[in-house]
Amino acid sequence: MSKTVLITGASSGMGEEAVFQYVERGWNVVATMRDTSKANPHFAALDEVLVLRMDVTDAPGIERAVSTAIDRFGSVDAVMNNAGYGQLGALEEVTPQQIRAQYETNVIGPVLVIQAVLPHMRERRSGHILNVGSMGGHVSLPTMAVYTSSKSAVQNLTEGLAKEVGPLGIHVTLVEPAGCTTSFGSNAQPVANRLPDYDPAYSAMAEFAATSVRGDLAKSMAAVVEITGTDAPPLHLAVGAFGLDLVRGRFEELMAEYEEWEHVTRTTG
Repeated sequence: MSKTVLITGASSGMGEEAVFQYVERGWNVVATMRDTSKANPHFAALDEVLVLRMDVTDAPGIERAVSTAIDRFGSVDAVMNNAGYGQLGALEEVTPQQIRAQYETNVIGPVLVIQAVLPHMRERRSGHILNVGSMGGHVSLPTMAVYTSSKSAVQNLTEGLAKEVGPLGIHVTLVEPAGCTTSFGSNAQPVANRLPDYDPAYSAMAEFAATSVRGDLAKSMAAVVEITGTDAPPLHLAVGAFGLDLVRGRFEELMAEYEEWEHVTRTTG
């Protein structure tokens, strides 16, 4: 019997590509999105794909989608929490409303989806939850601090969740991409009023983006699908070599700074 994966944010980017990659490997796919009119037209020709409207900030809607998925396919064996967007802007420029909206989608959204599927997975003592974080969760960037902080939150939630549900037979993986070619840029939300004092920060971010090496979207999602539902999937899966190199350098800087100030740290108990 084929296994079933529920994917959030399946109308574009990584979610859309993942739909095809899972189907190619024999999975049933519940492709969820806020606006089903934006679904790839090819989804309609795939018997294995069920397209459902679902907003990750709407708890009752999530419950309905999970119930519909189980009714259609008999189970939800894996969930890929992919829905999200980037809030741009220097921290001073971003409004409290924008910060709350960022966290509602990128952090609270995955939690609501997880809470909706866990009763089903706990009952079956099996399942795989894949949360799409970002290598930016380790390395904050100028004019993207709000977005990267949301991905840091996803990282910590994922690591804690893994310790909670591992004894129940449920696997958890944090998927950490870095710069795959998607619609991330066009979906990102700018600030209403940019302050000229932060122009150097925007220039630094633009220079960083221009020198970044983007990962291959199809290969990245194929790697994610290959580890889904396996007996011993990784807790962390980086996709895109550029991001791995970036984070490795950041960790080296972090440890060097700790060591530089260790003489003070040791005086604090």
